[in-house]
Amino acid sequence: MKLLRWIILPPVAIIVIALAIANRHGVTFSLDPFDAEKPALAFDVPLAAIILVSIALGILIGGLAAWWQGRRRTSRKLEAERRQQANAPVPAPKSAESGASTGASGPGGLPVVQ
Repeated sequence: MKLLRWIILPPVAIIVIALAIANRHGVTFSLDPFDAEKPALAFDVPLAAIILVSIALGILIGGLAAWWQGRRRTSRKLEAERRQQANAPVPAPKSAESGASTGASGPGGLPVVQ
């Protein structure tokens, strides 16, 4: 997986940097979808900034989604382990009879003296 990351990441980074260098001119970034000619909220920013911020937001949102999914998967695994441990039979305690030669035992598993 790490090798694949090293194969894909450098070309993508080079393409993004090339796009940023080629698109340095300013554009109007409008947050008003109803009035394109006279927007209520608009900014003049370089197109490269919009591209880089969009990529950064995509990486951030994707990373948060992967983290959340991993967190849920870990939580489910821990819950399954807890259920399995709760349903597992409890091993019986070892008795003291294994060392006694007579086989008779009294209260508490102690050998009976006759």
